[in-house]
Amino acid sequence: MRTTIRWIASNIALMILSLTLAGLAWIVSVEAEDPTLEQPYSQPIPIAPPEPPAGMVIVGEFDQSVQVTVRAPESVWMSLTLDDFTATVDLTGLGTGVHETPVQVELHKHPARRILVEPEYVTLELEPRAERSVPVIVRVDGEPALGYIRRATTVDARQTTVTGPDSYVTQVITAVTYISVQDASADVEGEYQLQPLNGDDEPVPYVTLLPETINVRLPIELSGYYRSLAVKVVLEGNISPGYFNPSIVIEPPAVTVFGAPGVIAALPGFIETEPIDVEGAQADVIVRPALNVPQNVAVVAGQQVEVSVFIESIQSSSTVEATPEIQGMEPGFTTTVSPETVEIILSGPLPLLEALEPDDVRVVLDLFGLAPGTHQVEPQVVVPEGATAQSILPATVQVEIISVPIPMPGSQN
Repeated sequence: MRTTIRWIASNIALMILSLTLAGLAWIVSVEAEDPTLEQPYSQPIPIAPPEPPAGMVIVGEFDQSVQVTVRAPESVWMSLTLDDFTATVDLTGLGTGVHETPVQVELHKHPARRILVEPEYVTLELEPRAERSVPVIVRVDGEPALGYIRRATTVDARQTTVTGPDSYVTQVITAVTYISVQDASADVEGEYQLQPLNGDDEPVPYVTLLPETINVRLPIELSGYYRSLAVKVVLEGNISPGYFNPSIVIEPPAVTVFGAPGVIAALPGFIETEPIDVEGAQADVIVRPALNVPQNVAVVAGQQVEVSVFIESIQSSSTVEATPEIQGMEPGFTTTVSPETVEIILSGPLPLLEALEPDDVRVVLDLFGLAPGTHQVEPQVVVPEGATAQSILPATVQVEIISVPIPMPGSQN
């Protein structure tokens, strides 16, 4: 026993050295396989909005972040996410004023360690929370369309509550929304945003409104001296045979007239144009006709109407028979075509189809490069502009190319 103890005592230093070297060798091996990195995290860490002390508010928006330097094995670095960090500030016990508060960052993934936080402090301002009610004001810009008047404005809230830092809440005098009725000829209504203003009509920041929007209705009515009448187009004559009128466009579709209330009320709901001549028309007729204005009534501000009478040809179809023309046939050859004629079904404007002459439609058989023998050739159709060849019957024709001997000079038949 004593011999063993003496051996251990005499070799203890060597044993410790061996263990140390083994530990160092293990650390070096691990470090080589998974090296430790110390560097800033790739993204800023947002600081969680802190809870202010009771009865206090933070002045302005709190939107701050910090850069964190981390020391961790490479394998841990590869798996780090923003959720592994928590950045907070503690406002407990702080009162009114500007404060520099230390940032506390926790790293929830081990063995990663937080080495450095930049900045270490953030600056914020605290004020007592205040609340007050202010009147809601609707400011109307512009004037309704000529002949229309604006009636009393209706809103669903006459007051709104302002909350926020005391020094800013006390600046708010009114909550205002702006609405334009420029050239309006119908009620203006909708949900509109309120804006807190001070005594100089300047916006006040860092406060909130409840409600922050209001529903507003601005009735717009036609004055008793004015009336809006639809424009009724009067056409005279008949358009050319083979054509029709698909539509008429009136711009503007209605005009405003002025007169005594009794005269205005007695008018029908429309006003006619002077007759527009479309006799023999084959194209669109676009005019600015005079209006047939009743006595003691005037059209407001010289309004002028433009009428577009659209004219289109009636679409039809027709079948034409034609004899194919041969192209590309070299000397010394002759052809036999079967069938000798083809039928072409055409579509297009009726007047164009009715006026077609026999030579207006051509059918061509292109034989260029074809050797003697029998071939199926697809006819090519040439038609007048405006017409379309819908189909060819038959779709192909049989062409037999035959070589014809060329007589030698001086030979006898």
